[in-house]
Amino acid sequence: MGVVRIKENLAFPKVVLIDTVSYCNLRCSMCSHKDMKRKKGIMEWSLFKKIIDEVSRNDKSTRVWMVFFGEALIIKRTKPSIFDMLSYAKRAGLKEVVLNTNGVLLDRESSEKLIDAGLDGIFIGIDAFCEETYEKIRCGGDYRRVVQNVLDLIDVKQKKGADKFNIRVQFVEMEENRRERDAFTQYWLSKGVDVKIRQKLSWAGLSGEAAGGSWDKRHECYWIMDTMSITDTGDVAICAADPEARFVAGNLARQSIREIWNGKLKEVRELHKKREWEKLPYPCSQCGDWEVSYKDRMIRARRKGVIRGRIKRYLSRFTYLAD
Repeated sequence: MGVVRIKENLAFPKVVLIDTVSYCNLRCSMCSHKDMKRKKGIMEWSLFKKIIDEVSRNDKSTRVWMVFFGEALIIKRTKPSIFDMLSYAKRAGLKEVVLNTNGVLLDRESSEKLIDAGLDGIFIGIDAFCEETYEKIRCGGDYRRVVQNVLDLIDVKQKKGADKFNIRVQFVEMEENRRERDAFTQYWLSKGVDVKIRQKLSWAGLSGEAAGGSWDKRHECYWIMDTMSITDTGDVAICAADPEARFVAGNLARQSIREIWNGKLKEVRELHKKREWEKLPYPCSQCGDWEVSYKDRMIRARRKGVIRGRIKRYLSRFTYLAD
């Protein structure tokens, strides 16, 4: 892998992650959420609007994730709901509003409401092609239910004519599921959705060692350089790999995005650009996830194809998936 150098000095983040809710309904094996120590909660509506309004004023092309480290569909029936939040962000003129979900709560009604609210894209974490493997990784989930929810979402998208709405399924590659990666990829591409393959994260050391990370070849972390991660209370973490917010750069209830981005976070970015790793604050100083940040792979679904050979035989083991 060639090193990608990030030279641009951004005055405003290109990506903003918002912890609309920090609760989750699963206890996934590769995720540190189940052991999270910071208090869980739901973001106040006034704080959410303040964040969205500032993004809208500064850069409507900033990609806004409606989740940082929780499951946003947990608040699909609250007032305001995740759909209200999405609608507000789109009415503010934001061009790319996306959502990450485990898909368990993604029923057909939710699919319709997400598209109606103007969501631009959704990433559904599944991480397995075998029910047994799924149960080991996505603890507390229901594999068949999630698969059907995604198939229903595809159907809703088609019936609504929402051609610009992007559906992506995610596969976090690890020892437990590596043998299923190809079958997973081929199956979902055949359904016309994109597949995102990513390496397992350590969450800056919270869940063991990172999958990548040669310290003698360390370079700038992609997430540090262009992303702001915001907890439900407005605390700004050092990056998306620090869900505990062990380093807090500021708080958006009292400060602006621009102020924090060009304050402590800029200091961290400068240390990355100068490669002064020993001066980085904890947990960035001990994090090996910087290399993982460059290894995401998006496999585009250009058309529905015929699945042949070994993959087709593999799929035939799962009669509920082989249609």
